[in-house]
Amino acid sequence: MVSVKQRGIYFGVAIFALTAVWSLMTPLFSGPDEPANYIKSAAVIRGEWVGSEFPPSLQMSYWTTYVHVNPQFGTPNLIPWQFASFGDRPGYNIAIEDAPANDVPTWTNMGRYPVLPFIFSGIGTLLGPNDMSARVARLMTSAICALLLAMAATTMKRRHMSSVGVLMAVVPGTLFLASSMNPSAIEICAAIALWTVAPTVLSDIVEKWSMFVFTISGTFLILTRPLGPALYALILLLSYIAASERPQLRHYVLNHWRVFSLHLVGILFAAWWYLSIYSFELSTKLTAEIPSVSLRSQIGSALHHIPALLDQAVGNFGWLDSPMPRGALMVFVVAFLVVIGRGLLSMTMREKMASSILVVATLLLVVAQDLNYYSLLRNFGSQGRHIAPLLVGLPILASAAFVWSRKREFIAAMVWGLTMVWAGLGALRRYTVGINGDNALDMLRNRSWNPVLGFWPTVTMLMLSTVAVVCLIPYNRPPAK
Repeated sequence: MVSVKQRGIYFGVAIFALTAVWSLMTPLFSGPDEPANYIKSAAVIRGEWVGSEFPPSLQMSYWTTYVHVNPQFGTPNLIPWQFASFGDRPGYNIAIEDAPANDVPTWTNMGRYPVLPFIFSGIGTLLGPNDMSARVARLMTSAICALLLAMAATTMKRRHMSSVGVLMAVVPGTLFLASSMNPSAIEICAAIALWTVAPTVLSDIVEKWSMFVFTISGTFLILTRPLGPALYALILLLSYIAASERPQLRHYVLNHWRVFSLHLVGILFAAWWYLSIYSFELSTKLTAEIPSVSLRSQIGSALHHIPALLDQAVGNFGWLDSPMPRGALMVFVVAFLVVIGRGLLSMTMREKMASSILVVATLLLVVAQDLNYYSLLRNFGSQGRHIAPLLVGLPILASAAFVWSRKREFIAAMVWGLTMVWAGLGALRRYTVGINGDNALDMLRNRSWNPVLGFWPTVTMLMLSTVAVVCLIPYNRPPAK
């Protein structure tokens, strides 16, 4: 008999294999901000957490700094602009070690962002400024994400609830981010793990495993991106609202003071970093002389921006230039809504209230972020990945509200697997031939760019790794005969 722990390990290995395949089937630096993340990683692992002051500008943002690393690490700042942001252009091959190094000292747009996620990807950069180091840096991010998702699936299994909600929370866009050295991937996966464990942690009897997952996922969520502490607090608050049995808070916190003390220290550090490092240049108003539309117009534009953000959150495989195939999107959205709808039929009033507040909080977050971006940079810069840590709570709450049969779990996982393969083929099309009209079949015979391991081996690995995830997710055990 395979134990719950072993099932979680197998699932984590399968998820890692799938993200590793995705990292090999897209060009280096095809992920949003990936060049800046790579340079920041190289600096952080070498002890330079922030860098030196870079004059802020609308083009270079408020968070750019100079970092004093080998200038060859800075070549990715130019490499992706042969194809990034141009969905009709295929990928482009030039090795980091062969590209000209022109920027001395090197700069990174991520200079003032929190350092935790860059420590892991930075391990890859110890191999030096070359393509291999970038690929290992990608894999390090994938490994952390796989670990968090394995914890999430195992937690649901130990709660005797379906892990399908975890699968539905892992949208194609999250797999892409996890394969392309992006801190948002760690933030989203940490949120998934925290959503799964929070209801257990907020009960009277807490096992060591649940506290371990809570400690790790909470710490990662708090320290990975600027809004981490706020997301952490909101997830705990909504989980507390949804809980049917609540412990006495003072007594509960005292019983688990070590974990909450660790998270409090993380929150205080994150708050200090936000106020002193991240916001260091924000008092400089670069848009002071630029005309502004009314606040009402800004809010209206932010609300109209929401459908695009939801699209991005589900799947965009570039610098917001490569939406996932529309057919795959529709299939995934229908499956997602079916899970949510079925969950609503079985949810308690508390759970429905928490889900409703979650939706409203997500909308408010979009508006708040867009207003902030507009004030700073005169554009509406909120992205789908920024709201994903909240959205992933919906399928997890819904799937935990009712009992799944083994057959329905497998059907849901199969639909998930179908959309993942479909989305992966869409990503391959985008980078092998570009998205130009009805040219999808051109990637089978007339490719301008090929994955590092070749096209057909990559397609085969994509299918096999997806099947492995579908087969190895911790399903409900079949009833005893």
